Amino acid sequence: MKYNRQKEMLSFIKDNKSVKNEELLEKFKVSIQTLRRDIKRFEDQGLISKVYGGVIYNDKSESVSSVDPLKQRSESFASEKEHVGKLAASLVEDDDVIFIDSGTTAYRMLHYMKDLKNVTVISHCLEVLQLIREMDNLTGICIGGVIMHDTGTFIADTSFYPYNYNKAFISTVGISISRNLTNTNLHEGAMKAHVLKQSSTNYIVADHSKFDVVAYNHFADFYDIQGIITDKCPSEKYVSFFESNQIKLIY
Repeated sequence: MKYNRQKEMLSFIKDNKSVKNEELLEKFKVSIQTLRRDIKRFEDQGLISKVYGGVIYNDKSESVSSVDPLKQRSESFASEKEHVGKLAASLVEDDDVIFIDSGTTAYRMLHYMKDLKNVTVISHCLEVLQLIREMDNLTGICIGGVIMHDTGTFIADTSFYPYNYNKAFISTVGISISRNLTNTNLHEGAMKAHVLKQSSTNYIVADHSKFDVVAYNHFADFYDIQGIITDKCPSEKYVSFFESNQIKLIY
């Protein structure tokens, strides 16, 4: 009976995508204690995520272990990434000290920062630094080290760079409610994690293809960020999740 109830309950949640606790209590005629146990079981299995007053179903995420070459990634979803870059740039203010991450989305925000004044941009990304070289209104600081040819970034010992940032704009390979924020490079992940701790306000910059993707390296949880900038509204489960966790969704 217990197994059948849980099976039916999970099927109900899956079909409806998001369900309030009151609906589950009424439909399955269980006590609040029993419902909490069932929900915990589903959550432990990564099948659902709790939101305020209810649950949402976690669709099976696409798993990735590597990323395409830099040039190919830059050309993929180019217009969407340009839109994300423009939105990200609108959040930068005069006199800010910001971190711009590697990846083929974050650096595009520089295209829309030509009118800003006294902004310092710190990065370990060669593409970012090359663009800053042509922009007299920005001060660029390089987190240097050994160049990584596949990512166009520098491997650095983050303990030597105790910079503080007003805002950080971080790229990601995957966004998943059950697995949070992930990427496919340990060195890149270490840099992202370090910057997130040093920044007052953290934004993830990612086009829509990054949602429901899980890579092998977890670099941050959702509570580490304050906003997600993307090119279009994600599915309702993400909208509900971000609202319940006070993460600003910008698209």
